Amino acid sequence: MTALTAATAVAPKRPTCESCLRPSVVCVCASLPKLATQNTHVVLLQHPRESRMGIGTARLAHLSLPGSLLKAGLDFSADAQVQEAVGRAPAYVLFPGPQAIGLDQLPTDRPITLVVVDGTWWQAKKLIKLNPWLEQLPRVSFSPSAPSDYRIRRQPAAHCVSTIEALAEVLSLREPAGQEFQHLRDPFRAMVDHQIRYKEDVFSSRHRRRVVPRDKRRATLPERLQAAWPNLVLVQGEANSWPARQKERPAPELVHITAVRASGGETFETVLAPRRLLAPSTCRYVQIAEDVLMNGEPLPAAQERWKQWLRPDDVLCVWGPYHLGLGEEEGWQMGKSVLDMRNLLSQHLKARLSLVEDAVALMKLPVVTQTKQGRAHRRMDALVQLAEHLLSTLPPATAEA
Repeated sequence: MTALTAATAVAPKRPTCESCLRPSVVCVCASLPKLATQNTHVVLLQHPRESRMGIGTARLAHLSLPGSLLKAGLDFSADAQVQEAVGRAPAYVLFPGPQAIGLDQLPTDRPITLVVVDGTWWQAKKLIKLNPWLEQLPRVSFSPSAPSDYRIRRQPAAHCVSTIEALAEVLSLREPAGQEFQHLRDPFRAMVDHQIRYKEDVFSSRHRRRVVPRDKRRATLPERLQAAWPNLVLVQGEANSWPARQKERPAPELVHITAVRASGGETFETVLAPRRLLAPSTCRYVQIAEDVLMNGEPLPAAQERWKQWLRPDDVLCVWGPYHLGLGEEEGWQMGKSVLDMRNLLSQHLKARLSLVEDAVALMKLPVVTQTKQGRAHRRMDALVQLAEHLLSTLPPATAEA
């Protein structure tokens, strides 16, 4: 964690509204409606990172819905308030999925509890995976009647809407008051309008466009890779993972990890013996024979080797957070600094990337011949190829010797 400077440590905080938790100058409390529900008990489960987002909407929804419950955290299994709220009526999770039912299939002869997971799509999926009891609840989904009005935050797809917009749609169909619940959008629109006004009209110091001196501008992705190169460790993992449609499936776990130091070429590898029931498709996807997996290295031994191999100043370079998250859940030490190549390269290319192999194809790089067994090695080769290519795009005067 970067140490705070003296100036940062003593900087006064801006006055903040104690209710909506937004800066006082953009408080939206005057726009908050009070809309009591009769047929729907709303429980909002929020990822901790989302709770720190000043432009989140879950709190606005909670303040507008008397009787709703808002909790931030990761594991709610032992939270008495959450469990009591979920147990008071048939519970459903508002989240899409292959088995999700439509709003018209919800019971109308009795109240229900509607659990809403709040965060980015990745964070929401993470919350569901970390709470097995949530995965066991039936899911409900809907098609928005209009695109999101979240003009200050990019949505991952056209059909995605904010938490408060989703509730406005669902409750308008479920509650006797009907269209009254469209007023849930009022504080949301006020928040969006405030942010846009401050950016375009007020030109506060937070939003004013400034000419940044070249030596103080944000480093490009190739420059960031160059700066980290002496300590850069590229990491790729593969998991034993059951299909999402499988009910009561075991949690995913890492079974193959490869790592290579960008500058020196030293490598680390482990094939881990599964600690949980092996999914039928795992061997096919990770491209390692079942007997090799079943006779893999015990987890404690592999973690001890990794601990000795990893250096305190190493910077891990990964393709997406999935395998890193699995490792942290099982106690792997994942270093102090991480570069998510998928996210950074997506920004660099202004394209939404999925697989690392797709990025290689998009950049028209030659396909590297795989020399070792396992999909992790193929993806590691692609990750190294991307990193080396990006580094080569720097001008010769600034490239490393």
